[in-house]
Amino acid sequence: MEVEEMINKVREQQGRPFDVKQLTTSCVANVIMSVLFGRRFDHSDPAFRQLVCDMEDENDNFSMDLQLFHALRFLPHYRKVAAKEIKTIKRVFEFIRNNIAACTKVCNCITVIIIIIIIIIFVYL
Repeated sequence: MEVEEMINKVREQQGRPFDVKQLTTSCVANVIMSVLFGRRFDHSDPAFRQLVCDMEDENDNFSMDLQLFHALRFLPHYRKVAAKEIKTIKRVFEFIRNNIAACTKVCNCITVIIIIIIIIIFVYL
């Protein structure tokens, strides 16, 4: 399904240059969401788009300094970086929580436990 979506989006551009990073990121994220939650998200879904943007921001703004030296979070620059990171992570977890809640309506408990374990591994690795 995602390959078809990607091909359609490329065809829509009619040979014009465009940024494939967002399209690739969305398609890969959708494959992961399909594995975790058993359904894909529409690329225009605001919650899904926010998740993709949050994950891109998290990767772009990752601060190894702050991860290694937690005391830096008290300095003004790093305080802003840490606050932004916390805000982003809260939105990501809210998205995950909402989708786990939706999944529990149609899945059994074993499936939900497996999904939670996969998410924990995915987030912390």
